[in-house]
Amino acid sequence: MPASDKNLFDPFAVLGIQTTTVRHSPMFTVEDGEKLLVDVPGGHCKTLFLKNKNRNLWLVVMLGNIRFDMKMLQKNWVLHDYHSQNQI
Repeated sequence: MPASDKNLFDPFAVLGIQTTTVRHSPMFTVEDGEKLLVDVPGGHCKTLFLKNKNRNLWLVVMLGNIRFDMKMLQKNWVLHDYHSQNQI
């Protein structure tokens, strides 16, 4: 069952963190986001879902204007044999 807005945002309110919600259609690429959210301030992100041969899962979230470097991630985070979810 999907969480309600109240369930999602109440913990932020308890911590005194102010939030703003922007409702939009699904976006599948950074380019989609650039077109749709042109007037939305702040950093826009992209996500990459990874899974290795041992079926360990990672969700990488980064600013949309930064190029993802798998070799750097494998070297610095000791990840081996990871592939993007769309390659599995």
